[in-house]
Amino acid sequence: QREGTCNVPALHKEDGLNLGIWLSHQKTSNKKRTLDHKYQKQLEELGVVWNVLENQWEEMFALLVQFQQREGTCNVPHRHKEDGSNLGKWLNNQRQRKETLVEKHHKQLEELGVVW
Repeated sequence: QREGTCNVPALHKEDGLNLGIWLSHQKTSNKKRTLDHKYQKQLEELGVVWNVLENQWEEMFALLVQFQQREGTCNVPHRHKEDGSNLGKWLNNQRQRKETLVEKHHKQLEELGVVW
């Protein structure tokens, strides 16, 4: 609540307890499907994101959608920032990783009108 996020660094301690490692164990249990559903639901209600990298990708894609709707194009200047995030650099990275992108992400970018 204090930080506004549940993205806790692995080595973060709270009141002397290693909250980061504890959360990491919960995420591992969830991935292995051994985390009790009740605990999974409680953590999700707090805002825990199970797949941080996927969540970050989706947030950046949402910014690209915002840019495209406003500008009518996905041609984002390399140094352009959208809502404080370096959207231009992110999109350039996606273009460089075109061949190794997750198919779902590749398709989303293409459907939005990204020119490779």
